Amino acid sequence: MLRKIALTMGGVGVTELLTTLGLSSLKGLLSLAAPVTGGASLVPYLSVAMSQAAIAGVSSYGIGEVSKRYLANGAAWGPQGPKTVVNEILSSLDQGYILNRIKTELQAKLKTTSRMTF
Repeated sequence: MLRKIALTMGGVGVTELLTTLGLSSLKGLLSLAAPVTGGASLVPYLSVAMSQAAIAGVSSYGIGEVSKRYLANGAAWGPQGPKTVVNEILSSLDQGYILNRIKTELQAKLKTTSRMTF
């Protein structure tokens, strides 16, 4: 199942991989520059890390939605075919909603964790 979904979402997966590699490289350069810049390069490092997390979150959500649709159709794509199904899901994703939901869930987990440690 994962292989079928990965092949169908190939373009999205490749784009996410290249973006992740590029952002990871940028983070590496920024962290190496931290001693030279007196830590000033850590500010852009944080924004790059947050961008990378947002991309991963939205991509994971999209893959989950595609998997849900695939399984709801009895492990088949249905009459529309895989590309149409994936394009419909990707075009309907509300990135702002997804990111706010991830943020809310992370904040709730952090509050729970901080209560447990004190």
